[in-house]
Amino acid sequence: MEPGSRGAAPGGVSVSAVLPAGGSGERLGGATPKQFCAVQGRPLVSYAVRAMERISWISDIIVVVSPENTETMKTIIEKYGHKRVTVVEGGLTRHRSIFNGLKVFAEGEFSSHLLQKPEVVIIHDAVRPFVEEDIVSKVVMAAKEHGAAGAVRPLVSTVIASAADGCLDHSLERARYRASEMPQAFLFDIIYEAYQQSTDYDLDYGTECLHLALKYCKTNAKLVEGTADLWKV
Repeated sequence: MEPGSRGAAPGGVSVSAVLPAGGSGERLGGATPKQFCAVQGRPLVSYAVRAMERISWISDIIVVVSPENTETMKTIIEKYGHKRVTVVEGGLTRHRSIFNGLKVFAEGEFSSHLLQKPEVVIIHDAVRPFVEEDIVSKVVMAAKEHGAAGAVRPLVSTVIASAADGCLDHSLERARYRASEMPQAFLFDIIYEAYQQSTDYDLDYGTECLHLALKYCKTNAKLVEGTADLWKV
């Protein structure tokens, strides 16, 4: 199915996506944030947008970028012919950027016009280019039923904690834990309410959207076993 055509969303719900792409890519190094680095001649963020764009039942795709990269992102959209995409200025942290993306559906502050509020919103990193429709559909269906859902993968390394002196304190039993991946999906009203109630500390230092839904809306996310290609660049 060609991008821009519309199909039926799983469960008959309306669905949109928010892609945070405002990071500086410090861990990768280099002057260019990793989401704008070219892979086989195409910026990484364009692959993630294309993956969402190919899913016909996703109504709107919000890409949240830092203010200095807004024009760069608009140029990418034009060059690669992306459709259904709105560019939004991000905040200083990941959570503040996601919050700005959600506001496009609920407030007029970050867009020239309000977009139609979806029943379910997908949150997916702009540097995870290989997500397929099957896992997105599973996460959306789980979010419709449970209020929140996220893809997870088994831990490939044991997690250890160090003591103050730099020596081993303890290790976690790897079989009991999972690595939180993307995509994640939420009933829009739940995740938006969670962000509205979040403290400055949450917005500045938190990373896990599922945790905010649990902390502020008492919503226990359904964990969906993901595929090996959900890795993050």
